Amino acid sequence: MNVEQTKSLTFYGRQELAMIPILLYVVLGGAIMIGFQYYSMKVLIFAAIVSIFIGYLFCRKKKEYWNAIVRGLAQYGNARLILIFMVIGIFSKVLVTGGIGGGFIWASLHLDLHGGAFVVFCFLGCSIISMGAGAPIAALLAVVPIFYPAGIMLGANPAVLLGAMMSGIFFGDALSPSSQVIHTTIASQHDAHTQKSADLIETMKERLPYILFAGIVSMILFYFLGSDTSAVEHVAELSKLSNRSGLWMLLPIVVLLLICFKTSDLFMGVSGGILTGIVIGLVTGIFQMSDIFFIDTTTQQLHGVFFDGITSVTDIILSTILLYGLIQVAVEGGMMQKCCDFLLSRKMIQKPAGAEGIIAIGVGVVNVLLAGCVLPSIIMFKDVADTVGQKAEIPASRRSILLTAMATNVTAIVPINSAFVMGAVTVVAEMTAKNPMLPNVTPWQIFISSYYCLLLTLVCIAWVVFGLGRHREKVKHSLHMQRSGER
Repeated sequence: MNVEQTKSLTFYGRQELAMIPILLYVVLGGAIMIGFQYYSMKVLIFAAIVSIFIGYLFCRKKKEYWNAIVRGLAQYGNARLILIFMVIGIFSKVLVTGGIGGGFIWASLHLDLHGGAFVVFCFLGCSIISMGAGAPIAALLAVVPIFYPAGIMLGANPAVLLGAMMSGIFFGDALSPSSQVIHTTIASQHDAHTQKSADLIETMKERLPYILFAGIVSMILFYFLGSDTSAVEHVAELSKLSNRSGLWMLLPIVVLLLICFKTSDLFMGVSGGILTGIVIGLVTGIFQMSDIFFIDTTTQQLHGVFFDGITSVTDIILSTILLYGLIQVAVEGGMMQKCCDFLLSRKMIQKPAGAEGIIAIGVGVVNVLLAGCVLPSIIMFKDVADTVGQKAEIPASRRSILLTAMATNVTAIVPINSAFVMGAVTVVAEMTAKNPMLPNVTPWQIFISSYYCLLLTLVCIAWVVFGLGRHREKVKHSLHMQRSGER
């Protein structure tokens, strides 16, 4: 953590006022959503803008305050994430335009999937798409339009259906080697002796049993609780949306995953996926040139997978940019350094369970405060976790697992301000406005139906309290250090 930056902003009264923007962001966003029953990413954008200006009033160095906001975006990791949202938006648009939703509908009809069985199918389909997307929020915005109308027509419970999508995008991201979440996390956690970053393959292997446990139990729950007995199935209407050709769009996802496995570079993987999708779309006749680039002279609007892909993630991009500013104010106001110093002075970090508890609770609280935006939360708390973890000699891979798990469980889907829940509700509201047959779902219903996130929370608690895998990892770490010493 850069000590100079952490002390660059001073505030009237107490220095703790550096936390006002973030705290106000949470309170204002939640108040608007609960008070006006308006659930949208636009609320988070509005709350962030107002909070930034309120913080400006309390800051002594007015000019430096805005420079700090800009520095929040200017950091390489933050700017990289914004660009990732853009290319993922394009990739998601390629999949949707290529009719991958119609392909999944065709498969579900031919497999005779209805109710809970379709919800399980939706969970697995969302997992596959999320593995290719590399960023959970981008995957969510892509899958809701694909699976929600189809699920309702096939007798799925609306809330459980959305809970399966929410669960699927996190489950798939946890299994993906192209996940920006895991890449950011392992790069931030270092070995206490060698200062090497955590290893991707080792980290994924260690967490795989726990992820699979939560995923399998979730599928069982989705199967038995996913049917809506009062629903009327619309198989005839659904068959019109069925399109076997849409399954061609699974190939771009495969290409993306293969490239990411080989290069560990998300941009290279997504680029390969986009180009593969466009070529396959044109060769098979799924795409027309107008799907790639089209100017509507009547409305003077530009359309196509590239432009529409980027505009589809505009709200999440704006929200993230403003959130980076809020984070940077807290960092440069000295709050993260103060938090780190406070935690290091606690006796509980002398024991692995205590240190892991601090990391788990810390990143969980930060994630809730930052609207469940996983990457910004990890970016904000990573240095604290690295410092505490090294002092307690917790292996870097175990810290990485704990950070990602705590940032993708219930802390990511708190109903009053979660970007994921609000994003899903916003997309559903837009669809119901055009199709009254589709029901709206409340944020709370989505929260209690996201079984994977709920189960992952229980896994995290058991991991810390009972030390699951802690002894095995400590022995493995000691052997690794002995081999390094011999060399």
